[in-house]
Amino acid sequence: MAITVADFLRILDSAGAASFRAMGAAGTIATEGSGEKPDTGRTLVLSCGDAYVEIALTPLEPRRLGAMSLPLTRVRMAFHGFSESERRLFLSRFDSYYRRGGG
Repeated sequence: MAITVADFLRILDSAGAASFRAMGAAGTIATEGSGEKPDTGRTLVLSCGDAYVEIALTPLEPRRLGAMSLPLTRVRMAFHGFSESERRLFLSRFDSYYRRGGG
């Protein structure tokens, strides 16, 4: 994703809560990893009852396009205990919080 780890974490509470609400449930977010620097790798766990989503964040070198530089973060998500329809619903709402428009 073209986002810093710090920005991903800033949006996460809203995105996670809205995603669980879309499924008709409430969930919690636990963060692991280094908290000393805002752009170090992190592992996050979003849990909803017995189901949970593991999110691994890894900062990458920025992508340079001429004079422009875009931050990059590898985002890996692993779903445990969710049905296919729940996973799709979660991701649909979650993705909407991370979309950026230009104009």
